[in-house]
Amino acid sequence: MTPVGNESTRLVILRGDSASGKTTTALALREKLGPNVALIHQDYFRREILSNDDRQQRSRDASILIVGAARDALNLGYDVILDGIFNLRDYSVLFKRLHDDHRGQTRIYQFDIGLDETIRRHAGRPLSKECGEDKIRDWYDGWQPLPWHDETRVGGDASTEGLVTSILKDLSIQRSSRRAIEGE
Repeated sequence: MTPVGNESTRLVILRGDSASGKTTTALALREKLGPNVALIHQDYFRREILSNDDRQQRSRDASILIVGAARDALNLGYDVILDGIFNLRDYSVLFKRLHDDHRGQTRIYQFDIGLDETIRRHAGRPLSKECGEDKIRDWYDGWQPLPWHDETRVGGDASTEGLVTSILKDLSIQRSSRRAIEGE
């Protein structure tokens, strides 16, 4: 164990399928948390920083860089929001270490809005021209909970405002049971 952050740092992990609302939530949450927040987008590491035609290798490499950046930001005293698909294959073990090592609060939310809603939302994004419905179907993982943590499940009816309010409440109190967040 290598302790990371301090008792007052907060780590929020937002994970789930494409177009499920993670980035929208991350941006809104960052505004509410105030200064000293590091927002780390998986897509930026996978699409902008790394260039590798081997998608699986790029994902593994991105996971190492993302968790390293989160550790460094927490050690600098920043609260950290991680936003991405974060598949179990590449992220579960690294996230477990980060979670176990973090001295502050850690909250993990998985967005589970269903394939039909994912496709509907993705169709309205600029990325849909590059990655069509077939790609979304191939990439879709659905509900895949972390095997070592009782993460909060976010349903398709959750509003951004309601979800951000719930996350802020979660950060102010300790909870150990899984909750499902639907329309609030």
